[in-house]
Amino acid sequence: MRIASFFTVVAGVIMVFSCANNQEEPGELDKRVVSIANPPSPLAQIMRDMDSRLEEIKLESEKSKHWPQLKYEFPLISDQEATEDRMLTEEVFSYALAFKATTSEYNKHPSEQGFEAIVQGCLDCHYRSCPGPIVRIEKHITQD
Repeated sequence: MRIASFFTVVAGVIMVFSCANNQEEPGELDKRVVSIANPPSPLAQIMRDMDSRLEEIKLESEKSKHWPQLKYEFPLISDQEATEDRMLTEEVFSYALAFKATTSEYNKHPSEQGFEAIVQGCLDCHYRSCPGPIVRIEKHITQD
């Protein structure tokens, strides 16, 4: 009986030290790499790039009294390959053409009103086709 108790205690001590040694150091979680199973479609990637550019323009506008002369130039949305073909509806094609006109006008005369028109163009299309990023897009609105 004493031998069984001895081995139980030894096994318990080994288990405790084993678990304690396997704990991650502070900051180890920051070093983990998360991989995405599938890369984003060209349409998804261009929209991420568009979002980043909106953020860049907005931040620059907050630093200056004058609206930044930063262009907002991207390929036509409807020419991009979507994650799923059903995402590119006739309605999206119409919005894409209208959006291209809006961005072209903005690029000729960058202004807060033009920026707001771009943001509203994004919202109009996403209200109809893909509501997922609406909250993210709304964060770009500059006017109260």
